[in-house]
Amino acid sequence: MAIKELQTIDEISDFFEVFIFDIWGTIYDGQALFEGVKNVLQSLRQKGKCIIFLSNSPQIENVVYERLSALGIDSGLFDEIVTSGGEAKRQLSASCQSKKKQFKGPVYLTGPNRYPNVIPEGNFLIETALNKSKWILNAGPDKAEETLDNYIKILQRAKSLNIPMLCTNPDKTVLHGNKTHICAGYLAAYYSSIGGVVSYIGKPYPAVFERCKLLSGKMDTSRYLMIGDNLETDIRGANAIKFSSLLLGTGVHKITEKSGCNLDLSAIHSLQNKLSSFADYAMARLR
Repeated sequence: MAIKELQTIDEISDFFEVFIFDIWGTIYDGQALFEGVKNVLQSLRQKGKCIIFLSNSPQIENVVYERLSALGIDSGLFDEIVTSGGEAKRQLSASCQSKKKQFKGPVYLTGPNRYPNVIPEGNFLIETALNKSKWILNAGPDKAEETLDNYIKILQRAKSLNIPMLCTNPDKTVLHGNKTHICAGYLAAYYSSIGGVVSYIGKPYPAVFERCKLLSGKMDTSRYLMIGDNLETDIRGANAIKFSSLLLGTGVHKITEKSGCNLDLSAIHSLQNKLSSFADYAMARLR
């Protein structure tokens, strides 16, 4: 199916009731909002649309809410926030009541200084020694500038001990202004490539999309539009759950022409076929 290029989201806003927005690379470059984002949100709210932010942030929802507020996105511009970190914490909390919980015992946490809130308090012992750990919670690098090289020895050691990993951000990379940094998904992909066992929470996996359906109360998937910059997470997840999707050129894929104002439709076509993820619509940026 050919992708339809849009100039404004108003062209299709009447077709949908629930608009699910990714955050990083979609409304925000890691430092500032993209131009026109607030106008888009205000327009959709005036039409009575349900707006949910769905992020692969390993942070819990309250942390992301505070960040959005600091950017000028007040609570009147959206209905709900869902994060992979928040979903992980909910699932881990629920698993504490189950005798069959997969992740139990002392946990080794990547990113302990950046992501301290994912582990439910009082239920898990955070361990700093791999040989004393029963599982790894991979939230991402502890410092934004770190690379895979900082973690290769740790991950190889973990594999030698056959320690399973829970990845709470399937994104491999993220934009911070003009720089690209690795995420938990990058570490998880390497761990899987050397034979490590990895479970994921976040886009494109279904739990976070089902959470959006639960919060919106809308069961008709044809009335949902997923808006994001990442074919491997935002769009693939939408494909799987049967949501329509809108791909933006403001994020991880190089799908705009040099000016940044127009889409490179040839690049989009090639990338979609390569990744087997297909958006219904595309825009250079939100407007």
